[in-house]
Amino acid sequence: MKTRRVPSALPIYMAAAVWLIFGLIHPIYKFWPLLICALLSAAAYALGRRLFPGRVEEYEEAPASGDAEVDKQITEGREALHRLREANLALPDEEITRQLDRMEHAGGKIFEALERNPRQAMQVRKFMNYYLPVTVKLLDQYRLLESTGLDGEHIAKSKTAVENSLGMIASAFEKQLDNLYKDTQLDITSDIQVLETMMAAEGLTKPESSAQAAH
Repeated sequence: MKTRRVPSALPIYMAAAVWLIFGLIHPIYKFWPLLICALLSAAAYALGRRLFPGRVEEYEEAPASGDAEVDKQITEGREALHRLREANLALPDEEITRQLDRMEHAGGKIFEALERNPRQAMQVRKFMNYYLPVTVKLLDQYRLLESTGLDGEHIAKSKTAVENSLGMIASAFEKQLDNLYKDTQLDITSDIQVLETMMAAEGLTKPESSAQAAH
């Protein structure tokens, strides 16, 4: 998630107001009144920029995996994570916040991995099409129950069921992320084995058995 500043329109209105007010008093069709008005307008704009700097908003850069369909999935997935973030901010319970933080972190990393390697899209198909949307639905329902302000039997049981499921869901998100790096782990293991073999053949390292025998 990145941030950007959206400028306020008020400085422009302030500058325009100077022209309007000044023009009612002085003949701005003449050079000096025109120059003075322009300077005052610029000063009003600069002051407005200082007083009303605008707002800062968060945004996601468009994914660039090289696969249009995967990019669409990533965008939709990040929108779902944004809804989890909204639920996280709306629900003050510390344990719920902890579990949602885990989901957001794992989900964000999943989409980063998918953007780097779109060929992994099939590995996260259920995560994208079912696990994440249903999780968002559960949180939406929980917020609806919370908004009633009531604690009746059915409401309490429903809320407890959602609360008890969050840890399981967060662990599943993290497991999904870990699974994406299975091939990476195999590649690393293979590279290390080849490296060890080549170094031993060149006499640069001692074989593991020889090193243990020396002890």
